[in-house]
Amino acid sequence: MKPVTLLPLMAIGALLSGCGVAATDCASESSKEVITSIVREQVEKAAEAEMANGDGTRLSAASKIRATVAELKVLIEDIRTTKEDPDSTKRFCAGTAKVVIPLTIIQDADETHKLLELPNVDTFLEQAGLKRSADAVTFDLEYSVQPTDKRDKIYGEVEGASPMFAALGQVVGAHLARREVEGASQAQAAAEATAAAEAAKQTEAAQKADLDLAAAENKLANQQINALWKALPETARSQLLELQRAWVRKKTADCNIEAAGVSTEALPKEAARLRCDTRLTMERVSELQSVME
Repeated sequence: MKPVTLLPLMAIGALLSGCGVAATDCASESSKEVITSIVREQVEKAAEAEMANGDGTRLSAASKIRATVAELKVLIEDIRTTKEDPDSTKRFCAGTAKVVIPLTIIQDADETHKLLELPNVDTFLEQAGLKRSADAVTFDLEYSVQPTDKRDKIYGEVEGASPMFAALGQVVGAHLARREVEGASQAQAAAEATAAAEAAKQTEAAQKADLDLAAAENKLANQQINALWKALPETARSQLLELQRAWVRKKTADCNIEAAGVSTEALPKEAARLRCDTRLTMERVSELQSVME
């Protein structure tokens, strides 16, 4: 769906056959029929623009857009004549346009807006100057009607309602686009889940390799201190035995604390513990070597 664009004010027109003699007062059935036809036509054009791709194709067929717009019930209420010239057949009028929208269309549009992280339909319509009550939206409408010279048709113009038509067209477009947007959203979620799983797999492999390296280094350090301990004179070992056992207990406690501060994940935590053990063991090796000198 395209972002909201408020179009500049403009006049639009349409021709419809009157019912017998074309009456030209603002509230005549013929006049209202012309204006409601203009409203539908402009909403349809706005919806078509919303559903257009950059390559000129549409996300939805024109017939489907037309059929959806046909579900909207358009009424012109509170009609009054704002200007009347006795020397002219043209009448300038004002009223309230009421567009009844099936709730399924509004619900679908709301869901599409949610998926696209756009304002909900109520907020969106309000920003465009429309008022919503249940399944109906209303907006002020200024229009003019005039019969042709033969008085067999009525010509109508609507002014200043382009933003409203654009908003209604986007609601229709959002309704029609729901399945496609949902499909794209689900595909994106699946792709993100796959990428996350692959990243987790690679991270685990890296952590396992790091743990293997830490374990190998620790093994070498322990081999060193064991060999050095065995090389100590018997009397020195006896004197250092309790001190050595205390050192082992302290080393174990210190490295458990240090590892816990590095990570809560099992593999990185164990690698950190082993590296701590290796470092302290090599420090102890240096201390024992000084005893032998």
